Formats: sequence, structure tokens, C-alpha cells
Amino acid sequence: MNAPSDTLVPTEDVWPDCDPYFCSPAGAEDRFPDRLGGNDFLLPPPDPRRRLSIDVSPADQRRLDLHAALTVRGIAPLPGDQDAIDAISHLGTAVTASVLRWVTGAGG
Repeated sequence: MNAPSDTLVPTEDVWPDCDPYFCSPAGAEDRFPDRLGGNDFLLPPPDPRRRLSIDVSPADQRRLDLHAALTVRGIAPLPGDQDAIDAISHLGTAVTASVLRWVTGAGG
């Protein structure tokens, strides 16, 4: 049986092969000339005409809002919580708004 230190590869030995942005004096410019030569470019902004149009029902939108609010507050819903979230989202906008106000702590 090998000890863990016998089976691990030191990071310094493989990092230049894994990271194309790694710059070392040992010839990284030769291996990745397009990445290190200043030819980097930004992606163009998205074209609104090519966006997908997805119709989300009001209940689904409320369900997504509940999931997002709980997750942002550090209360990630567990798999068994889906039924409760679905039930709350189908109760209507006023009920969901009240629950969101309780979860987020927003007054008024």
C-alpha cells in the first residue's frame, strides 16, 4: 500500500500543463503563444434578438422567487421542502409576498 505522499504529484510539476495562463520562464510562451501574447479579447455583448423567450407561469415565478430568497438568506431549501414551497407559491401573490417579506426581513 502506498502512502498518500507517494501517490500525489507535486503541483509545481503539472500546473503549467493545466493552466494556459501560467507564465513561467521555462517556455510557457512557446506552449501557449495565443494566451500569453496579448491577443486576449472580450466576448461581445448578448444580442437581445437571440434570447430565448420562456413563458413562466405566475406560480412558477413565485416559486423561483421563494427559492431565491431562501437561498440568499442562507436557508437553502432541502429536497423535502419542495412541496411546501409549491403550496405557498400556489396560494397567490399576496401570500407569497408576505412570506418573502418575512424571509427577507423587509418591512413595510
